[in-house]
Amino acid sequence: MPATEMIVMIALFAAVALGVIQLLRLVGTAITHRTIRRAIDREPSTAEPLLERLTAPQKAPADDDRLAIILIALGLAMIGGSLIADDTGAWMRYAIGGALFPLLIGAALWLRHYAIERSRRRAGAE
Repeated sequence: MPATEMIVMIALFAAVALGVIQLLRLVGTAITHRTIRRAIDREPSTAEPLLERLTAPQKAPADDDRLAIILIALGLAMIGGSLIADDTGAWMRYAIGGALFPLLIGAALWLRHYAIERSRRRAGAE
């Protein structure tokens, strides 16, 4: 497969995936609005606390760094994959380069989990 076809296929797949994600978000928003409308129609006095709860700012978890870890591991895997795969056309080199992606991402997430568990054990021992 030529590189241009591969790039076009990846771009199309990404566009379809992003479109599906946005459609799912739109459906979720429509369901939320329908719920608010039904609550207001049935009993307007209970709608105010519901709206306050829905419009309250949500706190993002402070220790959720999984996305950063995944992106760093993905970047390292891309660098490693491009260093391993060369112009000889050996299919084993491409397989090893492709195996770097799940290997590095899994290792990064496992190390994160290990570090969190270790810090919990240390905090519990003190």
